[in-house]
Amino acid sequence: MVASPSWTPGDGPGPTPATAEVVAQLSRIAAELSPRVPELTATVYDYLATRIPELGEERTLLDLLRASIDGNIETIFHALQHGITPDNLEPPVAAYEYARRLAQRGISVNALVRAYRLGQQRLLQTAYDYISSEAELPDDMASAVFQRLVDEVSEYIDWMSQKVALLYEQEREAWLANRTTARESQVRGIIEGGDIDAAAAAATLGYSLTARHVAVIAWTHHSAPDAIDGLGRFTSAINAAAAAMGSPRSALIISRDQDTAWGWITVPESWEYEESLRDRTRPSVSDAVHLALGSAHTGAQGFRLSHQEALRVQNVCLAGRTPVPLRSHDDPGMALVSLLSTDVEAGRNWVRSVLGPLAEDSEANTRHRSTLLAYMLHDLSYTATAAAMTMHKNSIRYRVEMAESILGTDLGSNRLNIEAALYAHSYIFESQEPDPD
Repeated sequence: MVASPSWTPGDGPGPTPATAEVVAQLSRIAAELSPRVPELTATVYDYLATRIPELGEERTLLDLLRASIDGNIETIFHALQHGITPDNLEPPVAAYEYARRLAQRGISVNALVRAYRLGQQRLLQTAYDYISSEAELPDDMASAVFQRLVDEVSEYIDWMSQKVALLYEQEREAWLANRTTARESQVRGIIEGGDIDAAAAAATLGYSLTARHVAVIAWTHHSAPDAIDGLGRFTSAINAAAAAMGSPRSALIISRDQDTAWGWITVPESWEYEESLRDRTRPSVSDAVHLALGSAHTGAQGFRLSHQEALRVQNVCLAGRTPVPLRSHDDPGMALVSLLSTDVEAGRNWVRSVLGPLAEDSEANTRHRSTLLAYMLHDLSYTATAAAMTMHKNSIRYRVEMAESILGTDLGSNRLNIEAALYAHSYIFESQEPDPD
């Protein structure tokens, strides 16, 4: 007689059946489910492919994922049927190979481990449905068998997760170490604008060129004790930024020297820069590390363009020696100001020619400049500027009139140059700190 599914996992009604009988019933059920491995593999595969898209979209990766699932389910049923503990099992070859491929492509180890946890849930749900409706067990035995199944499968998944995670880390380290020279050469080729085979480049870099990228330059004024520590600091800072940006993949990070690293972060199509990124990144970024970001662009050309933008932003930061830990090409006015960074002194001279005495350093001028820039950003509205700066409208009017008086011109006759000069002044004149060298 088929048992009614009146129990749920963990209920444990009635006396616990003898362990030997539970193990025997579980062995029988494992044998009965073994012919369904292809069906169960398809169920788990479909579930993981939709829940964890970062596991990869390439056909070869998907085939390996399916083979890994199939091998793990077969191993689990074999162990249950014959009472084999995980320590006496051999991990499925396909599972190891899949972990290696993910490591080589820079897909997060968290995605790999999560796949095992979600796969466990889906497998146990299917087994529960079978035990409760087809295994012909009384409720107390069904409950005990399912609990034993949960324990055994959980132990296997924990054991297997540790195995593949360790293999992943070892493979990732070896892969990166062996490919450092090739990766640097490939990056230089892309940046220099040569003909690029996107698929071959992705294989070398472990990073897709078809993605939407944000380039990042990480640097410090304070040399690390050795290059490894320096790269570790840069890696932590870039990865913190990538996490705050919602990146679905590992960042590509290239060490330039002990004080500088280049990076590229894959961002979602919907991602847009927000100045709050600076605050969201700050807790994970060392005070000694500075980040300059390019804008988001797609493909090999975007890879190169974003990098060029990030370099110009870094030049602006170095010119102003700003203490801000993160600046972006998308910061207000930065795209224009960064074009002046190739000749900073010429840029400063131009700013002085536009702003005149207003460019001089004083507390009053600083207030007038910030107010005038806010006024221009708010469409020359005293009301909107007052609201943004939480000041009285008359105070805004006074400061703007004073600024115009110092400029010796009205905004309407030279607005574009004045606004650009105010931005440039804020980035390459103000917020300077002593050169640590």
